[in-house]
Amino acid sequence: MPTFNKTFLSIIMLILTTGLIHTQSIKEKGSSTVTLQKGRKVCVEPGRPYDKKFHVKAINNAKIASWNSYVAKFSSEKSKLYYENEEKFLKNLDKYIISFDVLDTECSEKERTYSVYIRSSINNTKVDNELTATIASNSNVLSNLENQGIVVLVVPRKTTELITFKARETTVSESSQSNDVDEIVDEIEGSVIVSSSSSQTNIKSSGGSTVQKSAKRKYDIGDLNDANSQINNLLQPLKMRTLDAARLESMATRNGYEPFLKNVLDQFSGKIGDYGANISPQQREEIINYIIDLGRGRLNYFLLGTVDSGTPRVDPDTGVFKSEVLVNVQLFRIDDFFGAEVVASVGPEIQSAFGETDILAEKAGLKKAFEIVTSSLFYKLN
Repeated sequence: MPTFNKTFLSIIMLILTTGLIHTQSIKEKGSSTVTLQKGRKVCVEPGRPYDKKFHVKAINNAKIASWNSYVAKFSSEKSKLYYENEEKFLKNLDKYIISFDVLDTECSEKERTYSVYIRSSINNTKVDNELTATIASNSNVLSNLENQGIVVLVVPRKTTELITFKARETTVSESSQSNDVDEIVDEIEGSVIVSSSSSQTNIKSSGGSTVQKSAKRKYDIGDLNDANSQINNLLQPLKMRTLDAARLESMATRNGYEPFLKNVLDQFSGKIGDYGANISPQQREEIINYIIDLGRGRLNYFLLGTVDSGTPRVDPDTGVFKSEVLVNVQLFRIDDFFGAEVVASVGPEIQSAFGETDILAEKAGLKKAFEIVTSSLFYKLN
């Protein structure tokens, strides 16, 4: 494995295994139907089988079904690692399914079947810890992490406006008209008789095209200090040396360079630019040159991207506020000759987080977003 991959693999391993990341449970539904034994009476109230062992069997099967739904959402890299260790997880399923709620049960005398529907809470952080430990348990982490420099520019955003455009229609029509007159002249016994007949044909054709412009989004920039604080909490205990974008800009202006941060945030908010609320390639290259010129070999990586959240809403299943986050982050390795080399990307990926209030749901979403970034980078670099 290349030296860089070993180093960053160690970074992510320790992040995930030292408990620095906010524990996040994931809700998944599962169901199971079992066949009951023959007998005079198989069901009792309320909707349960006469023999309790069938209820236990159905619950266990439903938990496995909810677990399989959870696993089905893994990334390809995470799935590969999981299936190599699947037997160990299935033997200890109750270590990861921390609780479950029975949503409904059905017992049918006629069909002699019993069905149960549950919602499980799965400790996603514990699963990630177990998976990463299987690979990096013998890594010499601290010696690899010391003095590694990372410039961080991960921008939290909240959607404020979606501008859609009515389709522009172009219609072309063509019409033509023709008249045909037939005239017959007869001379009968010295008299001239003229008879005529006419017909008219109208032809009309139409056609055209429709042009639909793509929608434009506008965002409010979220709490940059909160985002930087969370990243620092992840990296500082590992002897990492983080440099946020504001610090880089301050150094740049002192050395005669132009400020860049406001322009970058305006691009990410959709106020300016031609790249759909995204940083322009030219602006990104300018920041990379600042990192190379000012870092002088001390800044080795650049983490750039966005974490988008919508307005939290009450989740009908749990009764608490639910916030959805969209993560889109890239990790670059900085080289003074090649510039920025993409070594891993996360997203676009959507995840959900919950909180008792809309504010708590938003904060939980941001925490979960950074958990996704670190764990996904680990699996991709593995």
